[in-house]
Amino acid sequence: MRFTVATSVRQLILIGYLLVALPLTIALISTFYQVDSLSRQMQETLSETSSATESSRIIISQVLNLERTAGQYWVLRETELLQRYQTQREQLLSTIQGFRENQLSPVILERTVSLITAEKHLYEKLQQATKEKDGTTEPNKLSNISDLVRELPEDVDRIISENSKAMSERIQSVEQLLLFQVVALIPLALVIATVFSVLITRPLRQLGQIINKLGSADFASPVSVVGPHDIQQLGRRLDWLRQQLAELDQQKLIFLQHVSHELKTPLTAIREGIALLQDRIAGPLTSDQAEIVDILRTNDLQLQKEVEALLDFNLALNQEKPNNAELIVFDQLVQDTIAKHHLEFMSRSITVHTALAKISLKGDKIQLTSVIDNLLSNAIKHSPKDSRINISLIEIKQNAQLDVIDDGPGIDKDDEKRIFEPFYQGSHAQQGAVSGTGLGLAIVHRYVLLHHGSIHVINSTNGAHFRVYLPLQAPDLANALE
Repeated sequence: MRFTVATSVRQLILIGYLLVALPLTIALISTFYQVDSLSRQMQETLSETSSATESSRIIISQVLNLERTAGQYWVLRETELLQRYQTQREQLLSTIQGFRENQLSPVILERTVSLITAEKHLYEKLQQATKEKDGTTEPNKLSNISDLVRELPEDVDRIISENSKAMSERIQSVEQLLLFQVVALIPLALVIATVFSVLITRPLRQLGQIINKLGSADFASPVSVVGPHDIQQLGRRLDWLRQQLAELDQQKLIFLQHVSHELKTPLTAIREGIALLQDRIAGPLTSDQAEIVDILRTNDLQLQKEVEALLDFNLALNQEKPNNAELIVFDQLVQDTIAKHHLEFMSRSITVHTALAKISLKGDKIQLTSVIDNLLSNAIKHSPKDSRINISLIEIKQNAQLDVIDDGPGIDKDDEKRIFEPFYQGSHAQQGAVSGTGLGLAIVHRYVLLHHGSIHVINSTNGAHFRVYLPLQAPDLANALE
């Protein structure tokens, strides 16, 4: 049982868009979160650094003021100075408390503890001095607490440097994470887009191939399209169209066969009647009557040739391999076929230049003669008077290569793809001396395929150039059309 997510091309496209957008959306959200987190951390670090720098500066100033006030009181023993000291002491302890709320290093934390302890001893000495009425205690016995904060700015700078390094590492970590997202998620999105592109375009390519087959009259293969339901439905409609076209094509062939056979009988009677008139069986003919009889005979032969072409084409369509395969001296067959057109060459003053290599191959002599004859007839038909036809035969890569080149108007680009279709005569069809049915090149194409060969229109500046390839050692001719 096959599980199908999308039932139409539209749903398949929407699912593809969603899946492609999903990793990109994840990358965008992750990037926003990482950048926001990094921004907050940088703001916090900057705030703490500024606060620590400012607090260290204030602490140093307060300690110096505290020492100055303590020294003055120690000498003067005035109550106002002691009160000022107490006020400055409370400010210092408050500043130290706020300073310690920041993320401090153990060295700074230990320094603040020592500062608080030293200040406490100093305050105790000052309180004890208030009890001494004679003031005999020497000033140099006071503790010098300013030495404890002299290196505090360096400690703060060290913390700032460490925080800066930590932020740099954090920024680098975020950069690596974002780079990983780009390397991982964007290729994933491209892979998903490629997969859905294949899922969408593959059935469309299948439809294109099917349409090309139908356009080239290949009605044998059933139409089967794998894909969403709407594409499968379209494939079923194309299969119905194939069946209708195959039926019409079969009816056309049957009609051509019947018409061709039905025309042969009256044509035979007409030809026999003309022969009786030419033999004067019905009595003597005047010169005008004899001319009319010649015209009738010429057109009867032309019509007979066209009917035979129809019969040959119908017969070739029903064949899968040549009827009578035998070893043929191909260069001699080309020479003999050229000789049959000698009168036509003379009547139109056409020069034939041949370059024929000695080549033998296996095939049906009648069909290969028809190939050469039709190519020559086509060249004569489109060649102007006093022109030249070049015919060459060489061996190349185990193939006989036959080239027929005329000095006519050539083949238009628009006609090249259809020149071998039945009844197609091209844009220069009316320039020839004798009009035809457009079956000559179609018969050539069919006979060449039966011999497992190929025929091509070669770009040329001098008229039409046809090139035929025929294998010297043909494979199983029964499989020639596969």
